[in-house]
Amino acid sequence: MRLVALAVVAGCLLWSRPLQAFVLSEDELEDRSTELGLMLRSFSFVLAGPVLRPPYNPLGDADPNGLGLFDLRATFSHKSPWLKLVLHNQLTARVSSHASVGVLALGRGQEPRRWLPLEADLAGPDGGFGLRESVDWAFAELTLGPLTLAAGRQPITFGRGKLWKPMDLISTFSLTEVDTEYKPGVDALRLDWTVQPQTNLILVAAAGRFNDDLLTGSTLALRAKQGLPRGEVGFLGGFVRRDVVLGADAVVDAGKFDLYTELVLHVLTDDSLSPRQPDTARTVLRALLGATFKPTSKLTLSPELYFNGFGDWQADDYLRVALSDRMAMGEMYNMGRAYLGGLALWEAHPLLNLSAGLIFNPVDPSGLLSMGLNYSLAANIVLVAGGYIPAGRLPDLRAPVLPEPRSEFGLYPYFVYVELKAAM
Repeated sequence: MRLVALAVVAGCLLWSRPLQAFVLSEDELEDRSTELGLMLRSFSFVLAGPVLRPPYNPLGDADPNGLGLFDLRATFSHKSPWLKLVLHNQLTARVSSHASVGVLALGRGQEPRRWLPLEADLAGPDGGFGLRESVDWAFAELTLGPLTLAAGRQPITFGRGKLWKPMDLISTFSLTEVDTEYKPGVDALRLDWTVQPQTNLILVAAAGRFNDDLLTGSTLALRAKQGLPRGEVGFLGGFVRRDVVLGADAVVDAGKFDLYTELVLHVLTDDSLSPRQPDTARTVLRALLGATFKPTSKLTLSPELYFNGFGDWQADDYLRVALSDRMAMGEMYNMGRAYLGGLALWEAHPLLNLSAGLIFNPVDPSGLLSMGLNYSLAANIVLVAGGYIPAGRLPDLRAPVLPEPRSEFGLYPYFVYVELKAAM
């Protein structure tokens, strides 16, 4: 069964035509089109390092740890001046040499909280092999004048950050997400109202389950955006998985660079997810301050400062944070409180883009360095490759039960990835 599945996926990756989508019909004058597409993605991950070996890993020796993911994504879209229909169906094969690394979400983050049962495990995971069929996007969008109503499983993104997005609470990518081309959809109703050319209101009601509880996984939020002569401000308010959430964000054109910020205040209730830090606090702040510089037309630099109120100042409490519900559902991926970070993107060639990133926890201290490349092999084939290098103190083996963390990124393994994407 495994060999057949791998052979089929490998054959599909080798057979590709220079087409992004098959256009069934198109009328540019009336803004109408109907398209079919097929995206094939092959991910190969290799993890290595002492944290994967005993005694740091009490579950056994998993050094090195190999993982392969193969996605076959079929897409359909129909557009007219007033109606848009989108359907993305995804078949994913997974081959692993060991169990996944869990809450670190290396390579691919946690799935968002969903309500509709539009996925099924066709095989496994048994002996390191699994096969899953899922509907990732399926929504209809109706536009009537200044109002646009979208219903169904759809991607929803808030926030302005590059490394961290505190406001992107409905679903978010992990810090080490390899491919961010398609954001996983959530089951939601979304209403966009263009009040004026620079004034927008967005109302989102997203239904999701967590531990079979609908309220714990659901969100109701209102977002407002107002354009300014040299920037934009936004506000967010609502209920996010039993938290009362208030947020504000802004971007300002400062001439030679853009300055952006996000502030999110969680007002906790008795039913809020753990953890609460400190235990007596009823409000938790998450904040981001960043900038975008373009020293040349080919180079973009984005330094960021991030404060995570749900994290902890003490490394010996990281394990409790890592095992919390907020980490399990992918609402956050950091265990500490304060961070420095930066991202650099360089277009070295029209076909080659290089990237480098750094995340630093100054309290531990520890850090995570990333490097990557994106190369267009052909009109419809892209190669993505890179890796992550952690730096930090390894866990303390003198702890009575489990090794005790002494730094955040000292818990991370070395991580190398290769992705091949083909569009047909």
